[in-house]
Amino acid sequence: MLPPSVANRIRVAGYRWALRRFQPYQVRRSRAGHQFDLWISDPTAKSWYDRDSAEIPLEMSFLAQHRLRPGAAVFDCGGFQCLIAMIIAKFVGASGKVIAVEASPHNYDAAVRNIRLNSAANVEVINAAVSDTSEPVEFNCRANGQVDDGSGAWGKIAVPSISVDELTRRYGAPDVLFVDVEGFESKVMKGAADTLSRHRPDCFFEMHVGCGLEKFDGSVKSITDSLRALGYSLWMSGPGLDSFIPFSDSAALVQARFFLIATTAS
Repeated sequence: MLPPSVANRIRVAGYRWALRRFQPYQVRRSRAGHQFDLWISDPTAKSWYDRDSAEIPLEMSFLAQHRLRPGAAVFDCGGFQCLIAMIIAKFVGASGKVIAVEASPHNYDAAVRNIRLNSAANVEVINAAVSDTSEPVEFNCRANGQVDDGSGAWGKIAVPSISVDELTRRYGAPDVLFVDVEGFESKVMKGAADTLSRHRPDCFFEMHVGCGLEKFDGSVKSITDSLRALGYSLWMSGPGLDSFIPFSDSAALVQARFFLIATTAS
């Protein structure tokens, strides 16, 4: 058995070696009814982006019945390389805006390139982690990265952080908040307290139950209780469902990764 610190270094070195060996390329793909030119910068981007799909993400179809509409402002927390942000941008149109926030410098660079390739003038990307403070946080080195949980299992780098409330001060209140932050959901919620209470944006959360949420002292209950206290209606979806259904604390989905939507109208 190797000491954890040695195993971590070997794991990170292997990942970085695979990244260096990867030959980036550009491809045109059809996603959610639109054509996008995409910069495939790493194996993760290849597996997620280098395929065609006519399917509109279920959460976008649902939120389009609420506040995801032309002219809307959207914060995309955990933007990866901005394909999702650019799809959202098609919903909000030229009169709307999407502010995507991505912590990984590698993903940020690819996101900027994708935005330029597609002349997505209504999308802006910020290189930061969404948190509850403005203090730098330690982020790991994987393409599908997350805030380091203290183990250093995938290496760590210091990145700036920003809260949703600070984004609101800079860009105005969002109509919709997308959150996919690999377990850091509760910290994002804490940093969005003023925005949620004053402006009531519709919210989408990818809930990382059992794979990140608890590592940062979060829980499904703490998030759903906070949203209910603000008067939100809650909806859930996940494996085996092709729609969003009213949220239930006792549903089997709550025991695994699932999708949560909060709206201000039932």
